Amino acid sequence: MLPDDTRHKIENITSGSLIEGPQDNCTAIRNSLCNRFKTSTTVKTDFEGNAIIKEEQARFIEDFCTKSNLWHTQIPGEDRYLTRGGEAKVYLHPDNRHVIKKSPCLAN
Repeated sequence: MLPDDTRHKIENITSGSLIEGPQDNCTAIRNSLCNRFKTSTTVKTDFEGNAIIKEEQARFIEDFCTKSNLWHTQIPGEDRYLTRGGEAKVYLHPDNRHVIKKSPCLAN
């Protein structure tokens, strides 16, 4: 069973509720996505249509990162490699508190 705070966060995401207060980049992009793209709590069957939406969302996030100067230009070395997350490689940030996700579509 999920803790109440986790359940509440999931409900906020699936309902498309905006989060007020925190001004961090993750909350900003999440709120922007909720404003721009419809959310739903039902299982989707239109896989082709959803693939198009996911591509639009990816471009939206890439544009946000570019405009906000959030791209890392130097990926940590292989000694910081942790795992693969989907298609991306995940590295431990030098601060040992964050991770960096490298998309396969980005140049090495």
